[in-house]
Amino acid sequence: MRFILFFTLLLVSISAKYMDSKSCKECHDTIYDEHISSMHANSSLFKDEFHRKIKELNFPNSYKCAVCHTPGADELERIRTGEIQPSHTKKQLDGVSCLYCHQIARIEKSHTQNKNITTFGRSGTQLLYGALDNPGDSDKHDSMTINKKYNIYSNSKVCMGCHSHKRNDSHDVEICQISIDESTQTDCIKCHMPKYNGGVTKLNKKGREEYSSHEFLGVRDADMVKKAVNLKLEKIDSNKIKLTIENKMGHQVLLQPMRLKYVKTSITRDNKTIWQNFKDSPYEDKEVTFSKLFEDENGVQVYPPKAAKIKYYTNLDTFKTKDIVYEVPKLKKGDIITSTWISYIVRPSLVEKLKLSKSEYGKKYIGAKTELIVK
Repeated sequence: MRFILFFTLLLVSISAKYMDSKSCKECHDTIYDEHISSMHANSSLFKDEFHRKIKELNFPNSYKCAVCHTPGADELERIRTGEIQPSHTKKQLDGVSCLYCHQIARIEKSHTQNKNITTFGRSGTQLLYGALDNPGDSDKHDSMTINKKYNIYSNSKVCMGCHSHKRNDSHDVEICQISIDESTQTDCIKCHMPKYNGGVTKLNKKGREEYSSHEFLGVRDADMVKKAVNLKLEKIDSNKIKLTIENKMGHQVLLQPMRLKYVKTSITRDNKTIWQNFKDSPYEDKEVTFSKLFEDENGVQVYPPKAAKIKYYTNLDTFKTKDIVYEVPKLKKGDIITSTWISYIVRPSLVEKLKLSKSEYGKKYIGAKTELIVK
């Protein structure tokens, strides 16, 4: 019953007057320009090649992912079940639109995945929520500083409708999970929507000095990748070294199963590599390779929606550190030990298998790097 109520509320709200994201540019020009480059704006299967191919392989006749990837679509429940197919409508092309995010009134927790409950304002105008002090109304919308009853915009809970967790339908296997200790008030917005100089509107009538970026920076941003972890190397004795990985993020190192993140460590002597922690694949060193793979009942590796169990999973929790001790060839003075954090938004083997654009999905992001010269 609650499931039906959720989609009834959602469909009623989205069927009212719709402002596409571009209409927001009239007042919020800078924020709009940031938003259209973000994965929120490019979340639909019409704009995200990887998402489209995963959908076609796993749900050719339905689109269960629409709830988060095109949440403002008309007849969302019929699209989910496959009664009708996704189409190039303005609402679906908008992906996760400005209007949709700012109409989330509260988050309803659920075992499989959370749900966003949206609402409309009075007299047919849009009621938009946010975290501004003294927000302004316009001819397009009414505004509230926060939803005081549920308080979701001031502490990033608004993100947890889509970004909290997901379990597959077939075997109830956890696909992804963002473990956030609410008592610590981990702030997604502080990191992923950093403050920039300027106002939230073009005219800035309220004289604001800063606004929150709407680029939604993350794993595709080189600077963010560099901030994710800290690496430290230590010589224990002539045949042992210790690598310490410190997770500096407010969530686990690995969030999405498509990703691949790992540390490559090598020892160089006289410009030649005499040792490294893996030869052909980072999966050879499971302690430093952060990935999540799934398999079916027969042990065959499958995509997350068809998973019966987890095949491989290595992660590192929020603000935690991990020490790895390596036995290495006898070290000599002048040997250079190097450790480098490497991150992919889609693991290379999957890029090859799905024939994805290597320039976008196969890009290698270099993060933290540390070096130790043996004395």
